[in-house]
Amino acid sequence: MTEGGDWDKLGRAAIWRDEIADCIHQNHIFRVRPASRDISPEWVVVYVNSELGRRYFEEASKQTTNLASINMTQLRGCPIPLPPLAEQHRIVAKVDALMALCDRMETAVTTADTTRARLLEALLHEALDPAANAITEAAE
Repeated sequence: MTEGGDWDKLGRAAIWRDEIADCIHQNHIFRVRPASRDISPEWVVVYVNSELGRRYFEEASKQTTNLASINMTQLRGCPIPLPPLAEQHRIVAKVDALMALCDRMETAVTTADTTRARLLEALLHEALDPAANAITEAAE
């Protein structure tokens, strides 16, 4: 989890899965491990990155010159609701599915925006280019 910086980065969490061998983390990153096997790391990430989790860190943080930070005491004080482990897994799976749907929708919107911009450009080119208009009229 991030210690701070800009407000949108305060307390942001992710799971490290040893993607790079022999990697160490910088001092502005907290290494967080659930206290029990009954707490899913994925659940912790989903919760602390949610609006409720973000609100806790915003309220608990210290702010100086538009930068915010939290310390270990504030991190340990984060109230994380703990449904049964199976429910944690179900919620995480649902969030993952919804995020995948959002990603697909974002891609579709981007593709539609690109197509719309190209169509507008073609229409403007044809409307404003006298040579194109003459060719069109001659073809008719």
